[in-house]
Amino acid sequence: MSLLKRKEKETAEANGSGEAEAVAKPSKGERMGQAKDLAVHHGTHKSIDVAGWVDSRVNATGIFTAMMSRHVPKGTNWFYTLGSATMFIFAMQAITGVFLSMYYTPSATQAYASITHMTNEVFMGEFVRGLHKWGASLMIILIFLHMARTFFFGAYKYPRELNWVIGVVLLILTTVMGLTGYLLPFDQRSFWATIVANNITASGPIVGPYLADFLRAGPDFSATTLSRFYALHMMVIPGLIGALIGAHLFFVVKLGTTAPPWVRAGRPKGSRPEEEVTAGVAREDFDEVPVNGAVAAAASAAEPPVKEAEVDQEDAQAAEAEEVEAKESEETEAAVEPEEPAEEATAEEGSVEEPAADETAPEEPPADPADASDDSDPSGEGEVSS
Repeated sequence: MSLLKRKEKETAEANGSGEAEAVAKPSKGERMGQAKDLAVHHGTHKSIDVAGWVDSRVNATGIFTAMMSRHVPKGTNWFYTLGSATMFIFAMQAITGVFLSMYYTPSATQAYASITHMTNEVFMGEFVRGLHKWGASLMIILIFLHMARTFFFGAYKYPRELNWVIGVVLLILTTVMGLTGYLLPFDQRSFWATIVANNITASGPIVGPYLADFLRAGPDFSATTLSRFYALHMMVIPGLIGALIGAHLFFVVKLGTTAPPWVRAGRPKGSRPEEEVTAGVAREDFDEVPVNGAVAAAASAAEPPVKEAEVDQEDAQAAEAEEVEAKESEETEAAVEPEEPAEEATAEEGSVEEPAADETAPEEPPADPADASDDSDPSGEGEVSS
């Protein structure tokens, strides 16, 4: 069913009368415009923008914006271009290496002859080989400088530790790349230098001898050693370096770039003011001891926000410290106060309260004179009054 008939049927059903109203047919120009729009929409028009066609399917604009138009902190300088320069040199090494491999023969009898032919007879062969040779040395220098900048600027700290580990692995792979490529001309200098390097590798603990046997492809140097170095130099190590560079760039875009150490990062908009809390000191009894400010952050989140001007944290801490010192000094004085002499304490214990002045002792009956004389003269020979 054509589009026109379908539209007439829908109109008849909407009216309920079963009779279709006359629908104006689109003109030839309108039909051509609709066909053009449909062709552009499905990407079949010959003049469609290729970049827009690709962007609508892979979102290349978003990827480009994240990679090239990301935020860069203040204070960045030329030191921050060392990583990009290293990546550029790696790309140049890959391109020149592809051209050199077109003329190189990884054979113990033909390797040196192919290098001589490439340098002397191939058009711009000496220039391409020179770029590859000096680019290898420049790449090692740049990656060392890049890692030194990362270390001294503190860019290896949280949350970028994994990116630092990836950078260390890239440094190791770059040096191995230089070692494997040094043997490929297979002249006297490269041959004996590689033997020395392989002997140094064999002196390593535990895995050293096994690694040296793997690089030699056997117990001694031979034609197989050259093929092994060529395969590692052309395929294995460049593939690992490319994959790790991709992961490295992903983390750089995700985590951002660190500001230089001499530039203090500003506080983001809308963030709460930071509160300085002395680690290991609780403010109140039964409070959890703050270690890294987490407890203080939780307490400040529970309480209503207080303006910075109303609270002077330094004065409050000083007053609290003085109060604690005063309490400690009072407790110390009370504990070390000298005791009274023992004699005074004994006198106080042995003293008896004297009766008051208004109190009178009970009167005793008068003594009998006879009893008194008897008591005074026990022999009974006393004087008798007449």
